[in-house]
Amino acid sequence: MTPRARLANRPVRLSREVAVAVTREIITGAFLPGTNLPPEQALCAAFGVSRPVVREAIKLVERNGLVRVRAGEGTRVLPREGWNLLDPDVLRIAMETERSSVLRDDVVAMRADLEVGMLRRAAPKLTEDDFAALERQLDVIDTLGDSDALHNADREFHAILYRASGNEIARTIVLLLIAETRSVSYLGVPAPEEFRVANRAHRRIVALLRQGDLDEAADVLRRHITTQWMVDRTR
Repeated sequence: MTPRARLANRPVRLSREVAVAVTREIITGAFLPGTNLPPEQALCAAFGVSRPVVREAIKLVERNGLVRVRAGEGTRVLPREGWNLLDPDVLRIAMETERSSVLRDDVVAMRADLEVGMLRRAAPKLTEDDFAALERQLDVIDTLGDSDALHNADREFHAILYRASGNEIARTIVLLLIAETRSVSYLGVPAPEEFRVANRAHRRIVALLRQGDLDEAADVLRRHITTQWMVDRTR
């Protein structure tokens, strides 16, 4: 395990940082399912922290299903099937280190399913004020040139639909997927032109919702997410 010498300089975040480091070691295969993590003393030496910090960190890793702690047996690494891939750290590290299309495709499919479901719930509830707010947000997006500002404006457009759906669980999961995958290096930061393309799809969706064509609006949204989100920009 690679020591993290600077961990001891940030005491408030020590346990979480150790937990993230151990999580990364497991996901990258440094510790395989069925094997044990090094004993506490070795982990303390590797990270330069105390035993209480290591114990708290391992509790965090165990909570996400990556290990099982048993007295007298040590800390056993568990199979992937039990991992909590909706934990922000686990999801981000898995996306960053694996680079496989399988996990990426699963994340895209989940977001598409959840957003289409929210769109269908929101459609009958949208008021004229909601439509006006959606169209104003689309106009704002067309005027922006900074990627961070465009991301925030795009997120607000979707948030109007999320709120109208009333599905807080779906909204929470979608926002987590967007936030954590945005930090994955090989996905990169969308260029302003990519937001312009997305905005044209958004305008089409709003126009279809105004016309009452929910099925076509849902199809446009699904195609938009599956073709334009999480594109590998390093290729």
